Amino acid sequence: MPIKIDDNTDLVIDQFLEKGNLTTGALVDFTGLSRPTVTKRLDRLHAANHIKYLHKPTALWTLIEDPREE
Repeated sequence: MPIKIDDNTDLVIDQFLEKGNLTTGALVDFTGLSRPTVTKRLDRLHAANHIKYLHKPTALWTLIEDPREE
């Protein structure tokens, strides 16, 4: 399922590519975006199967595939 890639989604994906597995909180810190903005982007990426949880209790995510390569 294709997703809309905006500047904020780009920032989130770039952090995964640069740093690897990240928690939601780390993404908020590294991107400077608000938690709701980061959460919305993660929800979209997750629904489209581009990211998955490595550890749900700590909200640790991993990038499966960069949607910008589609």
